[in-house]
Amino acid sequence: MTTAVIAAGALSAIGSVHFYWATGGRIGWSAAIPEAGGKPLFQPGRAATALVALLLFALAALALWRDGVIALPLPFVIAQWATPLAALVFFARAIGDFKYAGWSKRVRGSRFARLDDVFYAPLCLMLGICFAVLALR
Repeated sequence: MTTAVIAAGALSAIGSVHFYWATGGRIGWSAAIPEAGGKPLFQPGRAATALVALLLFALAALALWRDGVIALPLPFVIAQWATPLAALVFFARAIGDFKYAGWSKRVRGSRFARLDDVFYAPLCLMLGICFAVLALR
């Protein structure tokens, strides 16, 4: 299994969950929002959630395009610039914002914080590594 396929599979799965939420699904919704004092920090609407889903699907396509698995009718220089940028974004998300998300977070004890430590931040690290590997090819 190639690095691109692993990244694209993970991103497509996450994108599908966001699309489910954007169309009204609520299973898992509360676990994906950081909290402070037991209250969500934000309430993304359906349009914003759909936009995130589309961005995740675009990143999946980027991984496959960069690795030559698929072809897109765009200048390949876009993939050459976007791939290391995606790696940096995922590494930054894994490290976090030093308050609510990532391994650097100070607000702990919520359901989101526990899932972030065990699942979300490691997933972002894995995706960052995948995109870094793709960028170096």
